[in-house]
Amino acid sequence: MEGAAPELPVRSTPPERVVFHLGPTNSGKTYESLQALAATASGVYAAPLRQLAHEAYAKLSALLPAGTVGLSTGEEEVDPHAPVVCCTVEKAPLRGELLVLDESHWVADPERGHHWARLLLTGEFREMHLVSAAEAHPLLAPLVDDARSVDVVHHQRLSRLDVLRAPVRTTGVRPQTLVVAFSRKTVYAVAAELDRHRPGRVGVLYGALPPATRREVIERFTTGELDVLVTTDVIGHGINVPAATVLFAETTKFDGTELRPLRSWEAAQIAGRAGRYGLTGHGTVGVLTGVRGLKPSVALVSLGAEVARGDRASDLPRRAPRLRPELADLGAREAADLPEALVRWQAWARAATRDEAMAPDDVTGLVLRVQALLPLLRGPLGAVGDLHTVWRLVTLAIDYNPPRRTRWLVLARAALRHAAGLPVAPELVLPDVPVGGSVEDYEQAAAAARDAQMLLRQFPGVAGLDPDDASWVEEECAEAISEMLPDAIAVSRSSACAECGTPIAPWFSTCRPCSAPRGRARDGHPRPGGRDGRRAPRSGSRQGRRPTRSGRA
Repeated sequence: MEGAAPELPVRSTPPERVVFHLGPTNSGKTYESLQALAATASGVYAAPLRQLAHEAYAKLSALLPAGTVGLSTGEEEVDPHAPVVCCTVEKAPLRGELLVLDESHWVADPERGHHWARLLLTGEFREMHLVSAAEAHPLLAPLVDDARSVDVVHHQRLSRLDVLRAPVRTTGVRPQTLVVAFSRKTVYAVAAELDRHRPGRVGVLYGALPPATRREVIERFTTGELDVLVTTDVIGHGINVPAATVLFAETTKFDGTELRPLRSWEAAQIAGRAGRYGLTGHGTVGVLTGVRGLKPSVALVSLGAEVARGDRASDLPRRAPRLRPELADLGAREAADLPEALVRWQAWARAATRDEAMAPDDVTGLVLRVQALLPLLRGPLGAVGDLHTVWRLVTLAIDYNPPRRTRWLVLARAALRHAAGLPVAPELVLPDVPVGGSVEDYEQAAAAARDAQMLLRQFPGVAGLDPDDASWVEEECAEAISEMLPDAIAVSRSSACAECGTPIAPWFSTCRPCSAPRGRARDGHPRPGGRDGRRAPRSGSRQGRRPTRSGRA
């Protein structure tokens, strides 16, 4: 490691032109950028969510000849080498004719912003179209200041957005309404209240649902099969649905560190989903009342609406874009060098970026992963734990936060054992489809299958499996969840005491009198049985069979 001299990432060929598309939600920014990409018929569309990549893929496929447009995400590939590729930012190629980078303000995200920064600093495209909230322009402009020409296009919202004067009760929610809450349990509690008045016409949308289920729920709402969609802030990341109204059931969220009020830019991203141009006409935004324990702030929602209309600047955090190292930046020669090399890189990067429009990413998580792997690299596994293999394992896009930390380590160990020619039990890598489980059981199995896909795309053949096998499990879980959701909503008792039925806040299972005598909390899971006493479907219809190598049972 002596003499290792990291360098800031640079590109050899600067873009000829950069176009900033700046403005509030529903202002046509993405539409104009996609039109430019379709006209060029060569390039990349990159976004933070698979859902947005799918939307762009569908729109561009309708405009261009068959085989011209591909799709590339962490879990799926469709013609990934096509002239036009729609992808998540992590999968974006680093060169091409034209780049459309949607939701570019994600460069300020503390977890994933480094992917946006790396693409903007090193991407070699003749032309770039950066789609963003106007407040992010000061963060983005220095990353592309080598461009030969820069144009800034300011977009105005295309539809009106009004704030409702009075709160809306659960009995008064109209069709084409999004209701927003910020936890899985609260989403179900609110949906259960609304389902009483619109049986079977209420859907739910949140991050833990498999992507296929999310797409199906969005499609059901879009076609009018569902009147109301209760959703988390996942809806605020540019997903387009024909919503005339957005109602906030709560205006505080847990951000992983603390429970806090929404920032105005977060409220604006969500409120702006109301009134989609060409779909619903003008929109309205307000608050929902009547759910025990939830007290949304009308003032905060009104502020979010002002920002969404473009009448007021938001409080988008002024975080500097993040820089994260690549293996070539570290000067490490073997896996054991990585912890020290990462610490040295971070110290160097802090000094090197002091006068730059960026900041080094915190590499503590990478160091912890390496330190967790190093004890495994003894005996037969040591022979296969070379520097490049270990780096590929520690940078897998698999959650390393508790309680999922063990899952990543199990998968990494499985990959090393496979490389060493040692047996690996398939169930360690890919879980069976649950039999007769709850919605949450299927969600967890689908998440584990997505993790397996991530591993198997980098290390195919582990435990005799390939990515299609993991995709099959995820699809089976998604299908099961889609069938179970209506009854799961109808029987949810999250806003009533599981013992006596007294209304309580959604994050409690029992009221104080019922919980005190026993001195312990109940789990609050709904009892078997759906609307009108019917049992929830799929209680044993899936046998949990492991797929064959072809992906079929």
